[in-house]
Amino acid sequence: MRFAGRRVLITGAARNIGLDIARRFLAEGAAVAVNDLDPDDVRAAVENLAGDGGTVLAAPADLADPAAIESMIASMVVGLGGLDVLINNAAVQYQGRVPFAELSLADWDATFTVNARGTFLCTAAAAKIMRPGSSVINVSSIGATKAHRRALAYDSTKGAIEAFTRAAALELAPQGIRVNAVAPGAVITDRNRDRTDDLQDRHRAQIPLGRAATGADIAAAVSFLASPDADYITGHVLAVDGGLGIQARQPSEEANP
Repeated sequence: MRFAGRRVLITGAARNIGLDIARRFLAEGAAVAVNDLDPDDVRAAVENLAGDGGTVLAAPADLADPAAIESMIASMVVGLGGLDVLINNAAVQYQGRVPFAELSLADWDATFTVNARGTFLCTAAAAKIMRPGSSVINVSSIGATKAHRRALAYDSTKGAIEAFTRAAALELAPQGIRVNAVAPGAVITDRNRDRTDDLQDRHRAQIPLGRAATGADIAAAVSFLASPDADYITGHVLAVDGGLGIQARQPSEEANP
């Protein structure tokens, strides 16, 4: 078990990718703290994970609140004895997808507050208690480099997270803390699971590897970056997109060069 004795905090871990990441680290021997906004959701996730065995701690907190973040990180020392791995997974997309003209300043600010500022605040607080050999993994998106329609605020935060990953890696290297990111492409989640058949048909045509990712696919990449196998990797953004981002054109465009 390569994470035996390691303490891991995952934000936005009550469901979907975050929950799968938590399950992966538990399976590899880590003690895991689950963060999300709603305490009831966190409690349900902890109960879900407890069936897998291992140590699971509830860590509900509002990532828009700096004091709540400081308190959450402090609880890692009390509840787990410290923190070795931080996974900044929490993200929001207020109002869903809206045209640029309909995007309000309030929604722009709220999206940056959780996605980008939350990542900064969690990392800054965690770095104060992390020891050499610790790592931070940020969850970005293919949207950081390839824009989605009607997702201006969300994609902008992901671009900021990737820049932050590189800058934080440089700043924290003298402390022996590595900072990396994963950038998922299409992922099957609770939000789109009821359309899985239609989505998978489209993904088979668009994604070189022929399918959308599962949360377990993303979790595998995150666990690699946190593991000793990645000890000489920092400031890197690992695309986990089935090859979606390497194409100059979509297959439907091939007939029209």
